[in-house]
Amino acid sequence: MARKTGLNPKTLQSIIMDAGVVYINYGSTDPLKPQRKLGATRGGSSFKLTSTTHDMAVDGITGIARGARRFLGITAEMTCNMVEISKELLQMALPGSTYGAPIPATDEEGVTITGENHYMIQRKLTATIPEIDYHDIAIVAEVSNTKAPVVCGLKNTISDGGLELSFQDGDESVLALTLTGTVDPFDPDTEGWFILYPEKSV
Repeated sequence: MARKTGLNPKTLQSIIMDAGVVYINYGSTDPLKPQRKLGATRGGSSFKLTSTTHDMAVDGITGIARGARRFLGITAEMTCNMVEISKELLQMALPGSTYGAPIPATDEEGVTITGENHYMIQRKLTATIPEIDYHDIAIVAEVSNTKAPVVCGLKNTISDGGLELSFQDGDESVLALTLTGTVDPFDPDTEGWFILYPEKSV
């Protein structure tokens, strides 16, 4: 009996491989907000688009009538499992939080540690909609048989505002940073995500 498989000669030319790299300010030409790597991950990252739809019911039709599905919106999310954790990353995870000037670092007994500083990361909500820095974030990964990468990006991201760090012997903390793309008020018809997929032209 012939084996049933979707494998064909072009299959191995279209495989997305490995964890890729997460970039903040992807594609930016602003010198004040340059494109750069967000940091090292452990457990990879994920990119998810979830559409919200409504099927208009019609009497006498037992299923979905063709053309009767309305698209109401989309949620574009990315989760990056960050093993490299910085004060900037912690601030990003908590929208509206800040860190101020460096404070001379001390140990748990209050003894000053020479050559190191602490940064107080905190949030004072003076408004229910705080001032937030928005960033374009993208996962850039390798596609087999191409030099150009696949890019899965979110526009004007905001963190969902959760932060959880675990502390265990013999292990390192990993911060699951969940980001959501938002819609630009000056371009409300364009959803807050994009995908660049590579393909050889010859």
